Amino acid sequence: MMKTAIYFIRHGEVFNPKGILYGRLPRFGLSVQGKKELAQTAAFLATQQIDYLYSSKQLRAKQSAQIIQAQLHLPLHLSNNLLEVKTSLQGRTFQYISTLNYDIFVHPDKKIVGETIQDVANRMQKFMLSVLKKHPGKKIVAVSHGDPIMLVKAQIEGLPIVNESIRPSDNTYVGHGEVYLVEREDNKSLTIQSIFKPN
Repeated sequence: MMKTAIYFIRHGEVFNPKGILYGRLPRFGLSVQGKKELAQTAAFLATQQIDYLYSSKQLRAKQSAQIIQAQLHLPLHLSNNLLEVKTSLQGRTFQYISTLNYDIFVHPDKKIVGETIQDVANRMQKFMLSVLKKHPGKKIVAVSHGDPIMLVKAQIEGLPIVNESIRPSDNTYVGHGEVYLVEREDNKSLTIQSIFKPN
């Protein structure tokens, strides 16, 4: 029996005084609170015998991964598949985004440029399949972003790949520094569960 585990982690809280959707904009790094969250997450991961460390290239994810790296002493691999959603709505206020029910994806009827929700789901799937194949039986950390991680969850739980599936009404959207563990035993189907949340 061989078990492969991927620990998906959302970056820590971001310093964002103007409350805008930062998307792929540069220079959005972790807040003081975000660094504290990731220190807790890193301490938890230090108990897990991790073998590999991957991260999105966005500053907030990379800073989060570096805090983890300081604990785990592993090389850091950057992956474009773990990036934040590409959307022309970046730079707009969260107040405005909330009026759209946070639906920031390209849609035939909307004047939004970037990625469709399926594009994001596909690249996260591509990342998972690639590391499962590359590192069988190992434990892999992948630092990413809220929507991409929620799309991993939706896919594994067999939900439709639509905005409503990743924004549950019961407030279970992935938190900053939260760890979602995806496991595959032999070639069975994937499972996912939240196993750690910083205070």
